[in-house]
Amino acid sequence: MAYSTSTIAAGCFGKIYREMYNDTWAAIKKVPQHLINRRDLERECQVYNKAIHPNIVKLLGNPTLKDSKWIIPMEFIFGEELETTIFKSQKSKIQLTPSIKATIITGMCEGLLYLHSKDIVHQDLKPDNIMIEHDTHRAVIIDMGLAKFFRNGLNSAMDLGNEAYSPPEVLQRRGQRDQRSDVWAMGKIIAELCARIRLHTPNVCPTKIQETLSLQGQQYCNAVCRMVQRDPTMRATMAGIMPEIQRAGVDGGGGNTGGKKRTSSDTQSSHSGKNHIATSSTSCTAFTISIEI
Repeated sequence: MAYSTSTIAAGCFGKIYREMYNDTWAAIKKVPQHLINRRDLERECQVYNKAIHPNIVKLLGNPTLKDSKWIIPMEFIFGEELETTIFKSQKSKIQLTPSIKATIITGMCEGLLYLHSKDIVHQDLKPDNIMIEHDTHRAVIIDMGLAKFFRNGLNSAMDLGNEAYSPPEVLQRRGQRDQRSDVWAMGKIIAELCARIRLHTPNVCPTKIQETLSLQGQQYCNAVCRMVQRDPTMRATMAGIMPEIQRAGVDGGGGNTGGKKRTSSDTQSSHSGKNHIATSSTSCTAFTISIEI
């Protein structure tokens, strides 16, 4: 059975356009008004306001309603989806050296750790929802449309997400999506990035990870095995696994997991070509939840 990476209720996401917003490039998300209710839109904005971190995409301003569509301005990342980096090497502009893999893995794990520290569950982690900045190799978790607040078993939204990066308890309807299902998805993504192969979802378990990472990514093997435990009660947390991820990055990436550091002006000026994609220079500012009509 093939498991799809398509997101349930994907139509609710609308379309994303590259446009200027307050003198900087932005990813403008346009969602038909009838496809998203006000409560869900406010929840999405609350998630972005709570999740201000370099490895999480930023909301640049409050949503506005125009021509019966919600206009949501997001940070524009000059880069490519991790899906392209891993599985479409001919199209990718990123050469996956050990140090670059380490930068990507550390960055996306730090982003997820921050989400979980704010009681936020992404629900829809997959390589398509992680952007990699071309110049710095900064990993940025995107698409928080299904993200929810989850604390002490209480949900702020429905359980939704793709199947291909869902753990056994979700696929078998034995449990709801929570921080532990995010951890499982991230473990699978790390294994696929290290080995550059797509893993069949039902086969993902510690034994399969040991086999997959026997040649590439051995330094991450123990951490990923802890992340993909079939029993969610035995699964690692991001807080518990992060030190090991960081050590693995140093051991296998030549000691550099920070990427090439550049200023916002450097990033903007180096991308004058129309085919490039770049990160916004907008500062990390939290917006008041105010939906403008």
